[in-house]
Amino acid sequence: MKKIKFIVIAGSSGGHIFPALKYLNILSDIKKPNEILFITNEVGVNYIGKIKNNEINKLIINSKNKFIFVFKIFLNLALLFIFNRKITLIGFGGFITTPILLISKIFNILLLSSNKIYIHEQNFIYGLANRVNYLIANNSFISFPKIKMRDKEIFVGNFFLDKKKSNFKIHDDFFNVLLIGGSSGSLDLNNKMLDEIKMLKKDHLEKIKFYIQIPESYLEIYKKKYLDIIDFNKCTFFSFKNSINPQDYDLILSRSGSGSMNEILYHTNNVHFIPHLISRDQHQKHNLSYFLSHNMSLNKFSIPKNKNFVSKFYFNSLINPHSIEKIICYTTR
Repeated sequence: MKKIKFIVIAGSSGGHIFPALKYLNILSDIKKPNEILFITNEVGVNYIGKIKNNEINKLIINSKNKFIFVFKIFLNLALLFIFNRKITLIGFGGFITTPILLISKIFNILLLSSNKIYIHEQNFIYGLANRVNYLIANNSFISFPKIKMRDKEIFVGNFFLDKKKSNFKIHDDFFNVLLIGGSSGSLDLNNKMLDEIKMLKKDHLEKIKFYIQIPESYLEIYKKKYLDIIDFNKCTFFSFKNSINPQDYDLILSRSGSGSMNEILYHTNNVHFIPHLISRDQHQKHNLSYFLSHNMSLNKFSIPKNKNFVSKFYFNSLINPHSIEKIICYTTR
Protein backbone atom coordinates (compact mmCIF):
# COMPACT_ATOMS: atom_id res chain seq x y z
CA MET A 1 0.00 0.00 0.00
CA LYS A 2 1.39 3.37 -1.04
CA LYS A 3 2.59 5.68 1.66
CA ILE A 4 0.12 8.58 1.68
CA LYS A 5 0.64 11.54 4.00
CA PHE A 6 -1.75 14.11 2.52
CA ILE A 7 -5.28 13.75 1.12
CA VAL A 8 -6.89 16.74 -0.61
CA ILE A 9 -10.59 16.57 -1.53
CA ALA A 10 -12.62 18.91 -3.75
CA GLY A 11 -15.46 18.56 -6.22
CA SER A 12 -18.83 19.82 -7.43
CA SER A 13 -17.72 23.28 -8.66
CA GLY A 14 -14.74 25.36 -9.72
CA GLY A 15 -15.15 27.42 -6.54
CA HIS A 16 -14.16 24.35 -4.50
CA ILE A 17 -11.64 22.91 -6.95
CA PHE A 18 -9.49 25.96 -7.79
CA PRO A 19 -8.21 26.60 -4.23
CA ALA A 20 -7.61 22.86 -3.86
CA LEU A 21 -5.46 22.86 -7.02
CA LYS A 22 -3.40 25.79 -5.79
CA TYR A 23 -2.92 23.99 -2.47
CA LEU A 24 -1.83 20.81 -4.30
CA ASN A 25 0.64 22.65 -6.51
CA ILE A 26 2.30 24.46 -3.61
CA LEU A 27 2.27 21.37 -1.40
CA SER A 28 3.98 19.27 -4.08
CA ASP A 29 6.89 21.76 -4.10
CA ILE A 30 7.70 21.11 -0.45
CA LYS A 31 6.46 17.54 0.12
CA LYS A 32 6.93 14.34 -1.87
CA PRO A 33 4.28 14.39 -4.64
CA ASN A 34 3.85 10.60 -4.58
CA GLU A 35 2.74 10.87 -0.94
CA ILE A 36 -0.16 13.19 -1.89
CA LEU A 37 -3.59 11.95 -2.97
CA PHE A 38 -6.18 14.19 -4.68
CA ILE A 39 -9.77 12.93 -4.58
CA THR A 40 -12.42 14.50 -6.82
CA ASN A 41 -15.55 13.64 -8.80
CA GLU A 42 -16.73 13.95 -12.42
CA VAL A 43 -16.59 17.76 -12.21
CA GLY A 44 -12.95 17.72 -11.13
CA VAL A 45 -11.94 15.73 -14.24
CA ASN A 46 -12.10 18.99 -16.22
CA TYR A 47 -9.43 20.54 -13.99
CA ILE A 48 -6.98 17.65 -13.52
CA GLY A 49 -4.67 19.09 -16.20
CA LYS A 50 -3.97 22.09 -13.96
CA ILE A 51 -2.08 19.91 -11.46
CA LYS A 52 1.60 20.65 -12.06
CA ASN A 53 3.21 17.44 -10.82
CA ASN A 54 2.20 14.17 -12.49
CA GLU A 55 3.44 12.15 -9.51
CA ILE A 56 0.49 13.31 -7.38
CA ASN A 57 -1.93 10.40 -6.93
CA LYS A 58 -5.48 10.98 -8.19
CA LEU A 59 -8.72 9.21 -7.33
CA ILE A 60 -11.75 10.16 -9.44
CA ILE A 61 -15.13 8.70 -8.46
CA ASN A 62 -18.45 9.65 -10.01
CA SER A 63 -20.71 11.15 -7.32
CA LYS A 64 -24.01 11.42 -9.20
CA ASN A 65 -25.29 8.43 -7.20
CA LYS A 66 -24.35 9.38 -3.65
CA PHE A 67 -24.84 5.89 -2.15
CA ILE A 68 -22.58 4.26 -4.74
CA PHE A 69 -20.05 7.06 -4.25
CA VAL A 70 -19.86 6.44 -0.47
CA PHE A 71 -19.52 2.68 -1.05
CA LYS A 72 -16.68 3.13 -3.56
CA ILE A 73 -14.94 5.64 -1.31
CA PHE A 74 -14.96 3.13 1.56
CA LEU A 75 -13.60 0.35 -0.69
CA ASN A 76 -10.81 2.58 -2.00
CA LEU A 77 -9.80 4.16 1.30
CA ALA A 78 -10.27 1.47 3.95
CA LEU A 79 -6.91 -0.23 3.40
CA LEU A 80 -5.21 3.12 2.91
CA PHE A 81 -6.36 4.28 6.35
CA ILE A 82 -5.35 0.94 7.90
CA PHE A 83 -1.78 1.11 6.58
CA ASN A 84 -1.37 4.88 6.96
CA ARG A 85 -2.19 5.98 10.51
CA LYS A 86 -1.03 9.59 10.27
CA ILE A 87 -2.58 11.42 7.33
CA THR A 88 -3.38 15.11 6.94
CA LEU A 89 -6.72 15.59 5.18
CA ILE A 90 -8.19 18.86 3.92
CA GLY A 91 -11.60 19.24 2.31
CA PHE A 92 -12.24 22.27 0.12
CA GLY A 93 -16.01 21.89 -0.03
CA GLY A 94 -18.72 19.97 -1.82
CA PHE A 95 -20.67 16.84 -0.84
CA ILE A 96 -17.78 14.47 -1.64
CA THR A 97 -15.65 15.82 1.23
CA THR A 98 -18.02 14.72 4.00
CA PRO A 99 -17.94 10.89 3.67
CA ILE A 100 -14.15 10.90 3.23
CA LEU A 101 -13.50 13.06 6.29
CA LEU A 102 -16.04 11.08 8.29
CA ILE A 103 -14.41 7.74 7.39
CA SER A 104 -11.07 9.19 8.47
CA LYS A 105 -12.58 10.24 11.80
CA ILE A 106 -14.01 6.75 12.34
CA PHE A 107 -10.60 5.16 11.71
CA ASN A 108 -9.08 7.62 14.18
CA ILE A 109 -11.40 6.23 16.85
CA LEU A 110 -11.31 2.53 15.94
CA LEU A 111 -7.59 2.20 15.19
CA LEU A 112 -6.28 5.00 17.41
CA SER A 113 -4.97 6.72 14.30
CA SER A 114 -3.80 10.33 14.41
CA ASN A 115 -5.17 11.67 11.12
CA LYS A 116 -5.61 15.45 11.13
CA ILE A 117 -8.74 16.84 9.48
CA TYR A 118 -9.03 20.37 8.07
CA ILE A 119 -11.63 22.17 5.98
CA HIS A 120 -11.63 25.34 3.90
CA GLU A 121 -14.69 27.58 3.54
CA GLN A 122 -14.44 30.15 0.79
CA ASN A 123 -17.83 31.79 1.23
CA PHE A 124 -19.20 34.12 3.90
CA ILE A 125 -21.40 31.34 5.33
CA TYR A 126 -20.71 27.62 5.62
CA GLY A 127 -22.17 25.40 2.93
CA LEU A 128 -24.18 22.33 3.96
CA ALA A 129 -21.23 19.93 3.60
CA ASN A 130 -18.89 22.13 5.62
CA ARG A 131 -21.49 22.62 8.36
CA VAL A 132 -21.23 18.86 8.89
CA ASN A 133 -17.48 18.77 8.31
CA TYR A 134 -16.91 21.44 10.96
CA LEU A 135 -18.11 19.04 13.65
CA ILE A 136 -15.32 16.55 12.93
CA ALA A 137 -12.54 18.90 11.77
CA ASN A 138 -9.52 19.92 13.81
CA ASN A 139 -9.61 23.38 12.26
CA SER A 140 -11.59 25.35 9.70
CA PHE A 141 -9.86 27.88 7.45
CA ILE A 142 -12.22 30.77 6.73
CA SER A 143 -11.99 33.47 4.06
CA PHE A 144 -14.05 36.29 5.59
CA PRO A 145 -13.06 38.07 8.83
CA LYS A 146 -15.45 37.85 11.76
CA ILE A 147 -15.87 39.93 14.88
CA LYS A 148 -16.30 36.74 16.91
CA MET A 149 -14.65 33.59 15.57
CA ARG A 150 -15.57 30.06 16.60
CA ASP A 151 -13.02 27.93 18.46
CA LYS A 152 -11.83 25.91 15.44
CA GLU A 153 -11.75 28.78 12.94
CA ILE A 154 -8.56 30.24 11.50
CA PHE A 155 -8.87 33.34 9.32
CA VAL A 156 -6.64 33.03 6.24
CA GLY A 157 -8.21 35.60 3.91
CA ASN A 158 -9.84 35.41 0.52
CA PHE A 159 -8.40 33.04 -2.06
CA PHE A 160 -8.22 34.08 -5.71
CA LEU A 161 -6.60 32.70 -8.84
CA ASP A 162 -3.22 34.00 -9.96
CA LYS A 163 -4.14 35.38 -13.37
CA LYS A 164 -1.43 36.09 -15.88
CA LYS A 165 -1.77 38.97 -18.33
CA SER A 166 -4.17 38.04 -21.10
CA ASN A 167 -2.67 37.22 -24.48
CA PHE A 168 -5.19 39.01 -26.68
CA LYS A 169 -5.08 42.75 -27.20
CA ILE A 170 -7.86 44.78 -25.62
CA HIS A 171 -9.01 47.73 -27.71
CA ASP A 172 -8.03 50.82 -25.75
CA ASP A 173 -10.03 53.07 -28.08
CA PHE A 174 -13.26 51.39 -27.01
CA PHE A 175 -15.15 50.98 -23.77
CA ASN A 176 -14.52 47.30 -22.96
CA VAL A 177 -17.29 45.40 -21.17
CA LEU A 178 -16.86 41.88 -19.79
CA LEU A 179 -19.57 39.42 -18.71
CA ILE A 180 -18.49 36.34 -16.76
CA GLY A 181 -20.90 33.94 -15.11
CA GLY A 182 -18.72 31.52 -13.20
CA SER A 183 -17.62 28.01 -14.10
CA SER A 184 -20.99 27.07 -15.63
CA GLY A 185 -21.81 30.37 -17.31
CA SER A 186 -25.00 32.34 -16.71
CA LEU A 187 -28.16 32.91 -18.71
CA ASP A 188 -29.71 35.49 -16.38
CA LEU A 189 -26.57 37.64 -16.54
CA ASN A 190 -26.78 37.52 -20.33
CA ASN A 191 -30.44 38.54 -20.19
CA LYS A 192 -29.44 41.45 -17.93
CA MET A 193 -26.75 42.51 -20.40
CA LEU A 194 -29.12 42.24 -23.37
CA ASP A 195 -31.70 44.41 -21.60
CA GLU A 196 -29.03 47.04 -20.99
CA ILE A 197 -27.78 46.95 -24.59
CA LYS A 198 -31.30 47.37 -25.98
CA MET A 199 -31.58 50.71 -24.18
CA LEU A 200 -28.39 52.11 -25.71
CA LYS A 201 -28.40 54.35 -28.76
CA LYS A 202 -26.53 53.29 -31.88
CA ASP A 203 -23.80 55.93 -31.55
CA HIS A 204 -23.22 54.75 -27.99
CA LEU A 205 -22.91 51.11 -29.05
CA GLU A 206 -20.31 52.06 -31.66
CA LYS A 207 -17.92 52.97 -28.82
CA ILE A 208 -18.22 49.65 -26.96
CA LYS A 209 -16.56 46.24 -27.26
CA PHE A 210 -18.29 43.32 -25.53
CA TYR A 211 -16.64 40.13 -24.20
CA ILE A 212 -19.43 37.74 -23.31
CA GLN A 213 -19.38 34.36 -21.57
CA ILE A 214 -22.24 32.08 -22.60
CA PRO A 215 -22.78 28.44 -21.53
CA GLU A 216 -21.70 26.10 -24.34
CA SER A 217 -25.18 24.62 -24.83
CA TYR A 218 -26.72 28.09 -25.33
CA LEU A 219 -23.89 29.69 -27.29
CA GLU A 220 -25.55 29.83 -30.72
CA ILE A 221 -28.94 30.93 -29.35
CA TYR A 222 -27.52 33.85 -27.38
CA LYS A 223 -25.00 34.85 -30.03
CA LYS A 224 -27.95 35.48 -32.33
CA LYS A 225 -29.68 37.59 -29.69
CA TYR A 226 -26.61 39.79 -29.33
CA LEU A 227 -25.90 40.05 -33.06
CA ASP A 228 -29.47 41.16 -33.70
CA ILE A 229 -28.57 44.31 -31.74
CA ILE A 230 -24.84 44.92 -32.25
CA ASP A 231 -22.25 44.35 -35.02
CA PHE A 232 -20.42 41.00 -34.94
CA ASN A 233 -17.02 42.76 -34.87
CA LYS A 234 -17.97 44.47 -31.60
CA CYS A 235 -18.56 41.27 -29.66
CA THR A 236 -16.39 38.30 -28.62
CA PHE A 237 -18.15 35.21 -27.28
CA PHE A 238 -16.63 32.42 -25.19
CA SER A 239 -17.78 29.58 -22.95
CA PHE A 240 -14.51 29.36 -20.98
CA LYS A 241 -11.40 31.51 -20.98
CA ASN A 242 -8.38 30.92 -18.77
CA SER A 243 -6.51 34.17 -19.45
CA ILE A 244 -8.95 36.86 -18.28
CA ASN A 245 -7.31 39.81 -16.57
CA PRO A 246 -9.95 41.99 -14.83
CA GLN A 247 -7.73 45.07 -15.20
CA ASP A 248 -8.15 44.92 -18.99
CA TYR A 249 -11.83 45.86 -18.81
CA ASP A 250 -13.61 49.13 -18.07
CA LEU A 251 -16.73 47.46 -16.69
CA ILE A 252 -17.52 43.90 -15.54
CA LEU A 253 -20.81 42.10 -14.92
CA SER A 254 -20.23 38.99 -12.82
CA ARG A 255 -21.61 36.35 -10.51
CA SER A 256 -20.89 36.85 -6.82
CA GLY A 257 -19.26 33.52 -6.10
CA SER A 258 -16.37 34.02 -3.70
CA GLY A 259 -13.71 33.02 -6.25
CA SER A 260 -14.97 35.40 -8.93
CA MET A 261 -15.47 38.27 -6.51
CA ASN A 262 -12.04 38.02 -4.95
CA GLU A 263 -10.24 37.63 -8.25
CA ILE A 264 -11.95 40.70 -9.72
CA LEU A 265 -11.88 42.87 -6.61
CA TYR A 266 -8.16 42.30 -6.19
CA HIS A 267 -7.70 44.32 -9.40
CA THR A 268 -10.69 46.62 -9.82
CA ASN A 269 -14.05 47.59 -8.32
CA ASN A 270 -15.58 48.67 -11.65
CA VAL A 271 -17.87 45.67 -11.39
CA HIS A 272 -21.52 44.90 -10.74
CA PHE A 273 -22.22 41.56 -9.07
CA ILE A 274 -25.46 39.60 -9.30
CA PRO A 275 -25.86 36.66 -6.89
CA HIS A 276 -26.93 33.21 -8.05
CA LEU A 277 -29.95 32.53 -5.83
CA ILE A 278 -30.75 28.94 -6.78
CA SER A 279 -28.32 27.44 -4.26
CA ARG A 280 -29.85 26.16 -1.02
CA ASP A 281 -27.93 28.46 1.30
CA GLN A 282 -27.82 31.52 -1.03
CA HIS A 283 -24.14 32.00 -0.17
CA GLN A 284 -23.56 34.34 -3.13
CA LYS A 285 -26.11 36.77 -1.70
CA HIS A 286 -24.25 36.78 1.63
CA ASN A 287 -20.89 37.22 -0.12
CA LEU A 288 -22.21 40.23 -2.01
CA SER A 289 -23.79 41.80 1.07
CA TYR A 290 -20.44 41.67 2.83
CA PHE A 291 -18.56 43.42 0.03
CA LEU A 292 -21.31 45.99 -0.50
CA SER A 293 -21.16 46.83 3.21
CA HIS A 294 -17.48 47.66 2.67
CA ASN A 295 -18.25 49.98 -0.27
CA MET A 296 -16.95 47.61 -2.92
CA SER A 297 -18.56 46.96 -6.32
CA LEU A 298 -21.16 49.03 -8.15
CA ASN A 299 -24.71 49.08 -6.83
CA LYS A 300 -26.24 49.51 -10.29
CA PHE A 301 -25.29 48.13 -13.68
CA SER A 302 -25.18 50.69 -16.48
CA ILE A 303 -22.75 51.24 -19.34
CA PRO A 304 -21.28 54.78 -19.41
CA LYS A 305 -21.01 56.66 -22.68
CA ASN A 306 -17.27 57.27 -22.36
CA LYS A 307 -14.22 55.86 -20.65
CA ASN A 308 -13.37 57.26 -17.28
CA PHE A 309 -9.77 58.42 -17.65
CA VAL A 310 -9.55 59.77 -14.13
CA SER A 311 -6.65 58.07 -12.36
CA LYS A 312 -7.94 56.33 -9.24
CA PHE A 313 -5.93 54.17 -6.87
CA TYR A 314 -7.81 51.05 -5.83
CA PHE A 315 -6.84 48.77 -2.97
CA ASN A 316 -8.77 45.87 -1.48
CA SER A 317 -7.53 45.24 2.04
CA LEU A 318 -9.84 42.24 2.54
CA ILE A 319 -8.00 39.91 0.18
CA ASN A 320 -4.91 37.92 1.07
CA PRO A 321 -3.19 36.63 -2.10
CA HIS A 322 -1.18 34.27 0.13
CA SER A 323 -4.16 32.64 1.86
CA ILE A 324 -3.34 29.17 0.50
CA GLU A 325 0.28 29.52 1.59
CA LYS A 326 -1.01 30.31 5.07
CA ILE A 327 -3.04 27.08 5.02
CA ILE A 328 0.07 25.20 3.91
CA CYS A 329 1.90 26.52 6.97
CA TYR A 330 -0.78 25.20 9.33
CA THR A 331 -1.23 21.81 7.67
CA THR A 332 2.46 20.95 7.26
CA ARG A 333 3.91 22.07 10.59
